[in-house]
Amino acid sequence: MQMNKPLIIAHRGDHTAGQLENSLPAFASAIQLGADGLEVDVQLHEGRLILKHNIDAHMPPVVDDFASFLALVKETNYHGLLLIELKGKHGAAQLYRELQAAQVDAPVMLQSFQVNALETWRRLDKTIPLGLLQHRPNRLSRQLFQSGVIQNNNLDYRYVPFIFARAREVVTYWWTPTKAWVLKMMFMTRVAGVITDDVRLAQQIRDRDGK
Repeated sequence: MQMNKPLIIAHRGDHTAGQLENSLPAFASAIQLGADGLEVDVQLHEGRLILKHNIDAHMPPVVDDFASFLALVKETNYHGLLLIELKGKHGAAQLYRELQAAQVDAPVMLQSFQVNALETWRRLDKTIPLGLLQHRPNRLSRQLFQSGVIQNNNLDYRYVPFIFARAREVVTYWWTPTKAWVLKMMFMTRVAGVITDDVRLAQQIRDRDGK
């Protein structure tokens, strides 16, 4: 993982060649591309933590579980950032337990739109990095940062002008820019990281223009 450049985090893996998003093949492809991080959606379904974005009754033809994702990280000796998002209001404690049991050798950040999940994780672990997902920062994100619950306020790239509304020291990963001009603008302003669906394009722009 490159620490002196903005991180390029693969949003639900690399699914540009037809792989299902949030699938093991998509994450394996992102690892092969050299993505600085993997963003994965996890939700609790019938007692199991599965990799799935939408919280609904529709199930993709193939659904991998969280344990298999962690096993892939270990098997490939991947040391990039694992940006793990909990979808929905349930499963925070179980996710943390499975993560700890796996003992992956990679930096981890847990993130959620749900404040209850963040508070649960902080009670379980005083040091694990946490990020609040929002479209734009507000008083709540400042309070959570100042109270030590979160380190990151991960925001919708369409609200980038609101970056100045966040607490000054808070780190932000921006989701989900894919257009070249947006990525170029973000890299020029030295954002901490982008969560993108097009890892290849982001790498080309960052490494060409960020010399």
